[in-house]
Amino acid sequence: MSKKSYDYIIIGGGIMGTSLAFELARRGRTDGLVIERDYLAAGATGRCAAGIRQQWGSLLNAQLAVESTEIFEHLEEYTGYEHSCGLDQ
Repeated sequence: MSKKSYDYIIIGGGIMGTSLAFELARRGRTDGLVIERDYLAAGATGRCAAGIRQQWGSLLNAQLAVESTEIFEHLEEYTGYEHSCGLDQ
């Protein structure tokens, strides 16, 4: 029998949707559902060049870029992934 309710539902299985689901799970919120029309990263996320942008026009976006880069530099430890995520700076 399918489950009929969740604490949260995320629509979209790209980088934003899957990242949100991951961060919620890290904080103990595991009763969620990610809905994707095709397969995870099937849209723009799966077709991007995977560049890390550092030039921004606002202080908030610049701060987010710096904090994100710190996570990227230690992504295997952050996620518990046992292989290289392939960051090449």
